[in-house]
Amino acid sequence: MNKYLFTLTAVALIGLLGVACSTPTSAPAPTSAPAAAPTVAPQPPTSTVPALPTAVVPTAAPQPVAATPQPTPAAQPTAVPQPTAAPKPPTVVSQLPAGLFVTNLKLVPTQPVFNSPISFAVTFANTTNAVQTFKWIVYIFRADTPTKSDNETSAQTTNIPIGSNEFNALGTYRYGATGNPCEYFFARIGWLDANNKITYFTNTDGQVYEKGFSICDQTLVPTAVPQVVPPTATAPPPGPGLFVSNLRLQPSDQPQHNQDVTFFATFNNTTNAAQTMTWRVYIFRADAPEKSNIETTNLLTTFPVGSGEVQSLGKFNYGVTGYPCDVFFARVGFIDANNQIFYFTTPAGKVYEKQFSVCN
Repeated sequence: MNKYLFTLTAVALIGLLGVACSTPTSAPAPTSAPAAAPTVAPQPPTSTVPALPTAVVPTAAPQPVAATPQPTPAAQPTAVPQPTAAPKPPTVVSQLPAGLFVTNLKLVPTQPVFNSPISFAVTFANTTNAVQTFKWIVYIFRADTPTKSDNETSAQTTNIPIGSNEFNALGTYRYGATGNPCEYFFARIGWLDANNKITYFTNTDGQVYEKGFSICDQTLVPTAVPQVVPPTATAPPPGPGLFVSNLRLQPSDQPQHNQDVTFFATFNNTTNAAQTMTWRVYIFRADAPEKSNIETTNLLTTFPVGSGEVQSLGKFNYGVTGYPCDVFFARVGFIDANNQIFYFTTPAGKVYEKQFSVCN
């Protein structure tokens, strides 16, 4: 009995203890719940978990964007319209300074001869936006006296429209034989102001325009030889021999300052056997015709019967002098056993000369 009461009492005490324990522990539970709620609530915002997907989405998007380079090939076809670079010629014109320039001077005939009239045709480039009226003249200078004109055409007043146009000079020029195979000249085009002061036209590059030319004996003009003596061309007046009929310049007959020039001479061997000679090209400044300015290197050549072109040994290069053009002529000479120079003649018996100019 006492044992039963003791057990019952113990159970009651344990029950009371359990109530007392559960009541205080349940009371703190609400306080811990609100504390946990705030800490959990900030976690979703502060955890930039949404940013991660958005970061993933862009990185996934770039892969389609990688396909967008394929439109850039479409941009390449649009680069094909850059054949609209064809309009660049006009833009070149637009890049020119506004003004009136001379870009060409044509001689008629192209290779004048002594005692024959020479006509001039001038090409003007008007890069302004209006017609220009000028009084102009062609001035002719001997190459050996470049400070004073030898003669000129008549003055004329011309209305020059916009763009490039050619006008014939008024009057002609004629020069008599001097005993030399050729005489050398250059021409400039000048305009006169109200006080008759002469100013020379420039080219579009700002340099005074000059045209070099020669006036020669008619027998030296290539077209004149066949016209005058076509039958005797195979039997030249001096008799059988070795002659020079042409001298070609490379890269062109109009070289530039500081440019290497190579010469190619055409020899005619009218004998019945091969001829062996040492030869070279002699270059003369037109204003100093008594002494060559420079020569190519001696070249020993065997010339077969007939006509053929032979390249000279060495090159010619002439530097800038301050003039738009420098005028020269060339002869082909051979050296005998005594080192004496003889200049080759044409089949017509005249010393062969090639006139050319070196320009900017």
